[in-house]
Amino acid sequence: MAGRDAFDALRAMLQVDELEDLKAIAAQVKDPTTVGLMIALLIEERRKTNQLLQKILEKLERLEISKEKELTDLSEADERIIELIRERGMVTAEDVKEALGYKGLNGASARLNALYKRGILKKVRKGRKVYFALA
Repeated sequence: MAGRDAFDALRAMLQVDELEDLKAIAAQVKDPTTVGLMIALLIEERRKTNQLLQKILEKLERLEISKEKELTDLSEADERIIELIRERGMVTAEDVKEALGYKGLNGASARLNALYKRGILKKVRKGRKVYFALA
């Protein structure tokens, strides 16, 4: 009965054409050569999947290193903005203006948008306000 439950669960996950393939394979399962071939194919697929996952992991690590490098190449004002965002979670140009002592919003907005364009910050709109958070 447990085998039937497992088959029913598997059938629910498969598309119609995959189900037909599964039925055709199940009809040949009694042949040891077919079972061996299926296992060999599964091993090969797993190897390919692991290689693909390894490549993805390497790319993610390179991106992380690149992002860390970007955070070390910041001006003192940009570092203060990043620290402010870490403290508060999100900031507006008004917050940066007050914290850094700018006379107007243009300087604060320009710095925030430059960090956004570099991919260091992300924009979050809430109503009419634009908040900046770490990307």
